[in-house]
Amino acid sequence: MTRPFAAFALLLFVPALGLAQDKKDPTADLLAKLRKPVDLPAGSTVKLTELVEVLTERHGVPTIVNNTAFSTQIGEAPADSEIAMPKVKGLPLASVLRQVLSEKGATYLVRRAHIEIVPIGVAAREAKISGNDDAGNVQLSQPLVSAIYKEKPLNEALADLAEEHDLTIVIAPQAADNKAGFVTARLLNVPADRAIELLALQADLRIVKKGASFFVTSKEHANEMFNEQHERKQKNLELELMRNRPFPFGGNPLGGPAQPPQPGK
Repeated sequence: MTRPFAAFALLLFVPALGLAQDKKDPTADLLAKLRKPVDLPAGSTVKLTELVEVLTERHGVPTIVNNTAFSTQIGEAPADSEIAMPKVKGLPLASVLRQVLSEKGATYLVRRAHIEIVPIGVAAREAKISGNDDAGNVQLSQPLVSAIYKEKPLNEALADLAEEHDLTIVIAPQAADNKAGFVTARLLNVPADRAIELLALQADLRIVKKGASFFVTSKEHANEMFNEQHERKQKNLELELMRNRPFPFGGNPLGGPAQPPQPGK
């Protein structure tokens, strides 16, 4: 059941204490506001136009909806579509927005001084990453990172990214003192793997992706891991070729097909 909008707006946002904001940089200010915790009452339902109004006027996050992109992607603008807001307490606004918009096949992109709500397919094309879920719907294959770091130790920047986007990032002992090297970056809508790599390179480190996890280590160690992985692939390929190679005299001891008998022999 739709709750009165005024009540929803009053309960939506909780002031965050002690968050440093760079007033001279509108993007830094925008990102700081997106990290503020929010409280939502149970069962709140709002229209997208109402959500945009709350974000823009009550929380200071200027928001626009790319109606043209929605019309092109799904054949209609989502202005009056209703969004079910989950009951949450103390979660960052950015996390809540990503969750509720994903249910409508949408997400948001961070611009210089505002956020833009777009279909997920549009975001995927802009970031040059895409994937599909089990139902065949277009999804982002990994989170999009928006963050600004100024002379921040690499290990702290990576810890911040991991917490903000629920990532698994492991820093190897081989990273040594480089892991505390200072990094400076302005990242907007950058795929997680590229964001981590751009930060690690500033400290002369490399990343090795292991499934959904990221392993940060020295260049030498990364090369060793790559060579070991390449050797394993080569051995597996050679073993597979031997299995499928025909052998005379009753078959392949590794399980491949037998060499067919030759006529007249």
